Formats: sequence, C-alpha cells, structure tokens
Amino acid sequence: MCGPAVHGFLTPPPSLRPSTPLALSGLRPPPPRSGLLSLHASSPFLPTEMDEATNTDPDHPVLKDPVTLTDRFTKEQVTIRRHGACVTSYKTPDYDVFFVRPDAVLDGSKPISGGVPFCFPQFGPGEIQQHGFARNVNWTCADWREEAAGGSRGFSFTRDTARAVYELYDTKYTYNMWPHKFLARYSVDLSAGMLTLDFRVKNLGGKPFTFTGALHTYYAVRDIDAVEIRGDFKGKKYLDKVSGETKTEDRETLTIKEFTDSVYYGMDGDVELVDGDRSVLISPVNEWKDLVVWNPYGEEKMGYKNFVCIENACLEPQEVPAGEWWDSSVEIRPYCNDAPAFMQAMEGE
Repeated sequence: MCGPAVHGFLTPPPSLRPSTPLALSGLRPPPPRSGLLSLHASSPFLPTEMDEATNTDPDHPVLKDPVTLTDRFTKEQVTIRRHGACVTSYKTPDYDVFFVRPDAVLDGSKPISGGVPFCFPQFGPGEIQQHGFARNVNWTCADWREEAAGGSRGFSFTRDTARAVYELYDTKYTYNMWPHKFLARYSVDLSAGMLTLDFRVKNLGGKPFTFTGALHTYYAVRDIDAVEIRGDFKGKKYLDKVSGETKTEDRETLTIKEFTDSVYYGMDGDVELVDGDRSVLISPVNEWKDLVVWNPYGEEKMGYKNFVCIENACLEPQEVPAGEWWDSSVEIRPYCNDAPAFMQAMEGE
C-alpha cells in the first residue's frame, strides 16, 4: 500500500523533468537506398556487418529479444519485445504500470494484446488491417542501453539513461498494403520515475503521405469499478463507438461502469489515472492530439477487471511531406501518495 488516495495531482515535481530532452535529430540519417527498403536493411546506427541476417550473437542488440531496461537507482524496469516494438512491462519496485491480457499471445503469430501496442499507419478499422501493420511485424533494435545509474551494458551512441530505439522500414509486405517508403523510429527511454515513448516517422518517398496512429496503452488497475480518469474532459466532443453517437462530455472525471469505447477529439493535455493509492500521470507531447478510452467491460477472458486502455492518438490524417519527419511523445509517470512510485521502496529500506 502507498498510503491515502491521490487527489488531483497533475503536476510532477520539477526535479522529475528530464534536464535534457531526448534528441535523435542529430544522429546520422539513413543511407540512401534504391527500391523498396528491407526490414533487415542495415540501420543508420549500425555497421553493415551487423545486419541481422548474418549476426549470430544472441546478446547483439539487433537479435536480443526481449530487451529489458533497468534503472539501478530507482529499481524500475521496462521490457520491450521486437514484435510490434511492443513495450509489455513498466515495473516499479512494487507493481507493474502496464497490463498484458490473459488471452495475449507472445509467440509473434499475432499482435500482442497488452502493454503498449503500436498502431501505425492506421488507427482502427479502415483500408488496411485493423490498427495498421506496425504492431504485427518485427522491428529492428537499432540502439540499446540496458542499464542506467552506474550500469553501462548495451550498445548506445546517444545518452546514458536506459533506452532502446526500434526501427521499421517499408517492405514488400507493408508496401502491398500501404504504398509508401518510410522509416519509423520508436524510442523507449527510462529515467528516474518516468518512461518516455517517442515516435517519429520519416517520409523516404518523393511525395507526401498521410497516416493515423496511436499508442494503444493498457494500464493495470486493481479494480476497474474503483478507478477514476481525470483531465480536461468536460465540454469535449467525443465519439461513443458503442452507440455510434457523437456526444459532448459533461463529466470532469471519467469512471468505467460499462463497456466503454470513447474517442475524445482535441484531448492533448495531461490525464491522470487514479487507482486508490496509486496514480499515473500521462502527458502527451507535440502531435498526439486525441485520446481514446477503452475497456471491454464484462469480458472475463480479456481480464477487463484489471486494466483500462488510455490511448494517445492522432485520429485526423497527419501529412508528412517528402523527406520530412513527424514526431510525438508520451511521458508516463507512476505515483504513490503524491510521490514517485519508486520512492515507496526506498522509504522501506
């Protein structure tokens, strides 16, 4: 237990904000390539002789799966699987912030139902497969540092925090569904009390393309009937996908008491998930302008009682000009009793 329930805590202590933003723009750009790009094409981070097709070292960053990030100081830990570049766990010393459904499959035969599935280049149903192909293919781990706060095991050229960068290029498989050349780069960065998920995509083709996307994040809760979701909801337009109606939200705080699938437009501010004496502060940065709240209430096989999806999304088509980048991030901070969650374990030592 962490103490009394959290009430209205939406502003993290200044000390938790990263002193230096995650910056990948200065890294070497991808080398010129002709024709369709291969998923296993050499990463801009790695020499060509480290291509996955020929490397046999199981600890090599390209092959290692899953990758675990650790902060020795806070005892936090993050796990990422290359299938869908899915973050399946963010553990504080006492509990996991994320939830993987009991019906999830982790053998790569289908998208992972839990953690943070990645929806790109399409959110929801549409012309291509549900939620796009990014969650259903293997990504390449291009940059990797497993440990922070004194640890240095990894293969990272960029910063000292625990982090991993995954990349996805277009392939024949993706091109047949979505005929565009691209580089998707997904950075998972663990620093004291905060997980940053940064997504950017570069248009490698000769004309603009558009996409929609989301981080389909499953947050673990102890009892869905007891949680609150706080934020600037009141007055927001939203699509109730259960009824098919567009409504105006009249609540400041959301609760889940029935099957819920709600799409909030223009919801780009902080959101706080409150679960008794635990809370999670969710802060979108840049282009994640919308929010989806989903829970399959009553679906026992999915484990509905113990999670809620709060999904940062861009539901309007985002245009990326030829040769340009699009990027956006989400910062996730778990708390217990108004303090960073990792501090609870330190107080007990």
